[in-house]
Amino acid sequence: MNKFSSLIIRLLCPDPVLFWAYMLPVLYWIYLTLTTNFVLVFDSEGYYGLAHLFYNGHWVEYFRTGPNREPLYPLIVAASMVTGKWLGISYTYTLKIFSFGFLIATMMVVQQALKMIKTSRWIVAATILYIGFSPILVNSALCLYSEIATFPWLVAAVLFSIYYLRFLVDAGSKDFIPAIGLSLCLLGFTFVKGIGEGLGPLFLIWLFWHAWRRCGLKLLPFLRQSKFKILLPLLIFYAPLLSFKSLNYAFNGHFNLTNRGDIALGGTLIQRTQSPLTMENFLTHLSTVTVSYGSPCTHFFSVEKCYYWSKSPDDYFREFKQQFDQQNISLPPSKRMTISNSMVGLLMSHPFRQIFYTLSEGLKMFFWQTSQGAFVVYPVWLEKIFNTPNVVVFMSLVTGGFCVLGFLTALALLRNELILVTVVLTGLLILLYSLDNIIHRYAIGAAPLIVLLNASCLSVLAAKLKMRFKQRN
Repeated sequence: MNKFSSLIIRLLCPDPVLFWAYMLPVLYWIYLTLTTNFVLVFDSEGYYGLAHLFYNGHWVEYFRTGPNREPLYPLIVAASMVTGKWLGISYTYTLKIFSFGFLIATMMVVQQALKMIKTSRWIVAATILYIGFSPILVNSALCLYSEIATFPWLVAAVLFSIYYLRFLVDAGSKDFIPAIGLSLCLLGFTFVKGIGEGLGPLFLIWLFWHAWRRCGLKLLPFLRQSKFKILLPLLIFYAPLLSFKSLNYAFNGHFNLTNRGDIALGGTLIQRTQSPLTMENFLTHLSTVTVSYGSPCTHFFSVEKCYYWSKSPDDYFREFKQQFDQQNISLPPSKRMTISNSMVGLLMSHPFRQIFYTLSEGLKMFFWQTSQGAFVVYPVWLEKIFNTPNVVVFMSLVTGGFCVLGFLTALALLRNELILVTVVLTGLLILLYSLDNIIHRYAIGAAPLIVLLNASCLSVLAAKLKMRFKQRN
């Protein structure tokens, strides 16, 4: 029996260390799939409603009542409903299986990325175990929220970016797979999170610039040589995106991907404009950097002051939306203004204040890890562990501190191609998110990139220490 088990393990995974790094989380996930339930509340109700539109074949209603939320995650939920009906089980089980599929895909892509820099199998195994047992990443797979569907796209984009850079620099290369793969990854992320509409072009522009700097050519010769290689990913990214936005425009008069970004950003900019940089505002805002707004902020300041810097209050800045609604009500859809047209004025009215709050808000993206499970009902013993206040705060502070330290370390290791690309993509993502008020769920989206970055830094530093040890001996 032992020989048979060893043979199966070797067939499935030649390295038993990595095999068990995957298998142990999978066993844990199976237990959680059978013992947990998610709670439909807030945004999850919206995803559930849209999934029912797709499930019942009401595609036109999705556009007619829009612009609605990004389409990919509701489609996944709808697919789980179809699969559950076919199997004769509740869609909640199939949805969890699909979600854990995204998580295991993330683990596999992270492993492949670390393999590029010849990372020790023990560091790879530890990274996979960390992702597989991370309370908040696992929680993302157990609740009906879209963050889980973002995980593999950006990590895979890092992989394809490295090959795409080599493809741009090598004039004789005819391998277009990296360009196609990179574009599809950025597009997949965008159709889950609309912020990708800004992330995609910014990241592609940086890749073009970096490839030009590496190839040693002047700008015009580089553009002539690489014009098709540059246009291909832009075409693949923008053709589906613009087509989708055109459908929204045709059915509801809004040339938008989703209905959330402009209004949320407008409310946040007003909130920051109306909040002078007093010492109290400065300290209160910094004390909310950890993902749990109630602590440690409420230990030093009032609940009202701490709550002010959470996501919820900017929903009350209605004047911004109401002003545009009143101006647009008499205009036909083709001539309606967008909220984004006046955001430049808000940004420039108090630029230093906006910059400070943006940078401070961005720190929250590093404090994504916590034990506090949201919108999931766990077994009693796990509920007690996960939602103990001291455990929640400790995990957030310690892990966040290590993530900040890892990012700063990465800035000193930018000669490593994997670290450089990951730093740029992570930095752009954090910058775009920090323009709005960040809630815990938003921070989770950057988690796989930050985990990959920390593991890459650890691998590079371990290799350097090993080299120095050999030289001394």
